[in-house]
Amino acid sequence: MFPTDIQSLSGDILLLVFRELSVTDVLCVRRVCRSFAATTQAKVLWMNFLEAIRSDEENVLPAYTKAPTLLDATTLEALVVRVSRLARRWRNNDLFPAQVWRLHLCQPITWLRLVTGSWLFVASSDNHVSKITCWDMSLLFQDYMEPLAEAYLPGQVKTAQLEVQDSRIVIALGLGPSSPSVHLITLVQHLGAHRFAELYRLEGSSHVLMLQGDFIGCAVRRDRYIPHIINWKTETTYELYPPHGVDEPHFRNTPHSLILWNEFIVVVRHDTLHFYSQPTSAGRPVYAKSVKTVEIWELVVLNSRPSEPLRLLVISSTGVGIITIETDVLFNDDACAHLSVATTPNQWPWYRLTASGRGRRVLWISAEDAMRSNGDNDHPQLVYAAVSPTASESETPLIRWANEYPEDPALWAFPTLDFDEALGYTIVGNCFGELAIYDHIESDPNLCCGLAPDLTAHQLSLPQLLPVTPITLDLHLAPRRPMEETVADRSLTSHWTQDDLPLHSRFWCRDMLCNLYWDWDMWQGNLGDIAWLLSHAFGFPLLPTPQAHAFDEREDMPYVLVRSGERYLIFTLYEDPIRSFELPLPRPLHSRMAERHQYLRPTAFTENQVQRSMFIREHKMSRRNRWREQQERGGQPHNNLLDTDAIQHYYSPTDIAEMQRVWGT
Repeated sequence: MFPTDIQSLSGDILLLVFRELSVTDVLCVRRVCRSFAATTQAKVLWMNFLEAIRSDEENVLPAYTKAPTLLDATTLEALVVRVSRLARRWRNNDLFPAQVWRLHLCQPITWLRLVTGSWLFVASSDNHVSKITCWDMSLLFQDYMEPLAEAYLPGQVKTAQLEVQDSRIVIALGLGPSSPSVHLITLVQHLGAHRFAELYRLEGSSHVLMLQGDFIGCAVRRDRYIPHIINWKTETTYELYPPHGVDEPHFRNTPHSLILWNEFIVVVRHDTLHFYSQPTSAGRPVYAKSVKTVEIWELVVLNSRPSEPLRLLVISSTGVGIITIETDVLFNDDACAHLSVATTPNQWPWYRLTASGRGRRVLWISAEDAMRSNGDNDHPQLVYAAVSPTASESETPLIRWANEYPEDPALWAFPTLDFDEALGYTIVGNCFGELAIYDHIESDPNLCCGLAPDLTAHQLSLPQLLPVTPITLDLHLAPRRPMEETVADRSLTSHWTQDDLPLHSRFWCRDMLCNLYWDWDMWQGNLGDIAWLLSHAFGFPLLPTPQAHAFDEREDMPYVLVRSGERYLIFTLYEDPIRSFELPLPRPLHSRMAERHQYLRPTAFTENQVQRSMFIREHKMSRRNRWREQQERGGQPHNNLLDTDAIQHYYSPTDIAEMQRVWGT
């Protein structure tokens, strides 16, 4: 109990006293003495705490919150409590979730994003149906799992970007593979319900890399690998041609990203940043300068505000680091600097680099143990780090935890991640449709759902609403194993080998379904197949069309020739595996005449290998089959997530026989 003389103090004096206490102490005072309850709930007290938190660099406040004067006292208190508790957990290197909400979808999850702590958007698709779904987080936190809105799409979501613009949520979806297009959509209120609506559509462009204001950045245009930006409000397209022509080998695939920064468009490639002027009413973009960097495997833009340095968080061959580009980059040859955040312990074990908000706290997946050992509990882990432009690697502790509970989404199953750095949420989805929202703080998350303004308010003019009934996807599906030689099987691949190429008949075989070739069902673009690797590891996202296969007895090497857009690629799984030809093709055609391509994202091989090994390991240990579970809840997942022939050198005949039994292939 408190002395009577303290309890008799006026409210104004008590507020001055409580301002000197910590947030934890004030909450304790409220619990032990009811007479102080009203004073400890005063809005002015929590506004003072908020200002103190804002001045401490250890804390991270949401970038999307309304002005504190517009928040009620309860929401303001919940924000202060959550931010201060999250900072304490970072100090203690402990981010193990305090609570979790789980959902199970029918389709594989290909993209997700948490917006202002209030809305969760998820794109999911298989070879039959594709859709975009939104959940209201305040309802999810009350265990109401029904979506707020759902709509069906005419293609699979391959890439996506999201931005809050003019008090509304805008999402740019890159659809494919059969009919590449870009769809710009938003979430609106209509007749008392929430619906997805289409703002803009562009056929022929795909592989969305950027959404900033009026501009959408894409990497593929009309079957050509040419980065371009689209002003969707004026419907104007600007192509960004390489400085020395499109036939330079490192310009023949897609870049990592496009960024609008100051007066520049920045094209981020393997180890180079290319700067172009932004378009104006008087002219189109013009190449200005190239700047060499460390090799970039994965990339997150931390800051692209005008008048501030451009900061890029990257995974490279050495680990995680920050690339900083100063504003005088055009006139300063030393304007690019690299700061190491964390050094990788071995080759390619880190992937799925993720950051949000102001980019002060970041997340990625580590497969170090899963790649190094065959132990029973060597699961991939989530790795968190607090980063700053000046902190050295020794000052950046890494916080790890693994979601090893059977009901959690498998981190090894081509995961998709998002992370709210301020409120302490981690979102994980995967190819089995498993979805989880992890809350790292022991407080009611529902109290923070009113931080941002409503971004789904009625529009002055209602855009075209997206359909709420399924759209059957028009995909060229390859025959499934085991295949019998039938007219139906042949018709599924009738668009293959139609280019009439000058191939030496003694070396090349045009029959892709013959007994000498085994990977004819791996060109669908499904997760983990060869087409997926061409897209994610090498930057060739257009669905490849096989033309012929061959076996070089001198090199003991099998080859496949495919067309991807306007380029012809020679591919093999057993060597540095990708080369390409400029047109016209040479006569006779041989792999030595092709130009070798660098990896765009070699961490894709890590993802693929970890998924294959962990699926088998889990089934051998517990007889669990998540693929079958997805089927049982109504999904139609593809059966090519594991390819027996491509991984024979990783597993024993016993393992392969077990895998074939599990998958029924």
